Amino acid sequence: MRSLAVGVVALLAVSAAADDSRLEWLNHALETYAATLEESDRNARLAGFARAERLFASVVGSGAHNAALQANLGNAALQAEHRGRAVLAYRRALELDADFPRALQNLEHVRTLLPSWLPRPQPAGAFDTFLIYRTLPDADRAFAGSVAFALGGLLIALSIRWHQGALRGAGMLALTASALLVGSTWLDGSGDDARGAVITADEVLARSADSALAPLAFSEPLPGGTEVTLVEVRSPWARVRLANGRDAWVNESSVTPIRPGPD
Repeated sequence: MRSLAVGVVALLAVSAAADDSRLEWLNHALETYAATLEESDRNARLAGFARAERLFASVVGSGAHNAALQANLGNAALQAEHRGRAVLAYRRALELDADFPRALQNLEHVRTLLPSWLPRPQPAGAFDTFLIYRTLPDADRAFAGSVAFALGGLLIALSIRWHQGALRGAGMLALTASALLVGSTWLDGSGDDARGAVITADEVLARSADSALAPLAFSEPLPGGTEVTLVEVRSPWARVRLANGRDAWVNESSVTPIRPGPD
């Protein structure tokens, strides 16, 4: 897989303060990954990368969190043909460092491997940058919106008192920001539990409702690595939203949030 960006050696510096067991897992993961790169037998490669993935996951599970570690976990998962878990790791790496080059490059690479019919998240453009507030959790958006509303009201009141057009303009801007922040939580249709997620099962049948008897939402299963928004959970079902805005219901166990929520 020549287009896969790798950089396992750089990971050695990230756990200098870790305990001995974490360093042992990390070193074992690095050694296993590096050795498997030299393996020519396909089955042996898959098994080796799967072992490396488990070891990197153990380091993450022990409390180590950084973009390099997540990117290497994603690389091992992808080489082991666990595409969903690879995308999840790359997305978690980008949560920690939005500009981390290996995660960005490898995530784009995995997206090219998915079926052409599957809607994909679009690269961030100027308009997406303007709407960066939509990446905030709903509670944070609501709080920021209330603060902006109070500030806007204060500025407009002061503008009336002192006859200052600049204050009125600033107040209107704050009120507009408040409307965007508060209104976006409703427009997203997401509720408090909505968050980015990834289909981590190899493939999953998507239904039009939360029932095994409901019609299929798509003619083909959603493949592992599909990036979605987790809209709501009605155990054992979860409603997900694809990049084109279409909703579907999948088995709850087949989808994993990028940011794990409270139990």
